[in-house]
Amino acid sequence: MRVPARGQAGGKVILLGEHVVVYDRPALASGLPLGLAVELRPGPGPAVYGEGGVVVEDARPAAVLERAATLFGLDPAAIVAEVRTQLPPGRGLGSSAALVVAMLRACAAAAGRRVQRDDELALGRQLEAMFHGTPSGIDPAAAALGGCFRFVRGEPPALTPIRLAAALPLVVAFGDRPRSTQATVAAVRERWLADRRGCERLFDAVEALVARGVCALERGDLGALGACFAENQAVLDELGVSTPEIGGLVARARAAGAFGAKLTGGGGGGAVIAVGPDAPALAAALARDGVRAFVVELRSVQPEAG
Repeated sequence: MRVPARGQAGGKVILLGEHVVVYDRPALASGLPLGLAVELRPGPGPAVYGEGGVVVEDARPAAVLERAATLFGLDPAAIVAEVRTQLPPGRGLGSSAALVVAMLRACAAAAGRRVQRDDELALGRQLEAMFHGTPSGIDPAAAALGGCFRFVRGEPPALTPIRLAAALPLVVAFGDRPRSTQATVAAVRERWLADRRGCERLFDAVEALVARGVCALERGDLGALGACFAENQAVLDELGVSTPEIGGLVARARAAGAFGAKLTGGGGGGAVIAVGPDAPALAAALARDGVRAFVVELRSVQPEAG
């Protein structure tokens, strides 16, 4: 085993289409430039440590390490992993998928191998199931690809990289309440079972928004993208996955000059994303209002290294 071995991967945002992606509609997502790093070293394992050498009590990261190590012919009983992250957990930014992809990359490096992108996508979907049961696969796809893409779930999912006209400055803001993806997915499912026609109408509307969003990104039209954000947020409100706190953050972003803002991820709490004419000024205005906010630049998917 080659040690120390390192792997890293970014988080994710869903720009348009969360929840409807579960019903075979497209979504528009992106990897984030901030994320998570894993370093492997010899030791009694499989064990996972957070920053400061604190053992991660959640058993799932160690299970991911064990599975990833085995995939690359490593002995998981002789490996420990240290995880450093920039991603706040429970905010809908794909921290578990980033961990999965970073762990795969670290184990591949320890075995003296480099996992190909298609294999990374497939293995990422398998391992993310340890956290979320039957995920759509959009989170590990974002962690692996790193840039903007259109996604339709399936086996394998349909992934279409989006060529951005320019880097997209996006404001990410947090509320105090973490998101509850499983609860909101279940609530949407109950509503869909009770009113399929009404829900399918809303899902169709979001599918059209995704198409408009792709065009806006390709043109670099932040105003048009913001309008899509606002319309998607209205649908999420109607589906019942937003919250008063999220609605308040959206309203404060609009008051601070955003073209549009919406929740990102499962809903029920978590994070809000916004676009505007001056992203740093928008983030600063939200910060002055007591909101935790920062700017990230989203980019096109980079070609796979040869």
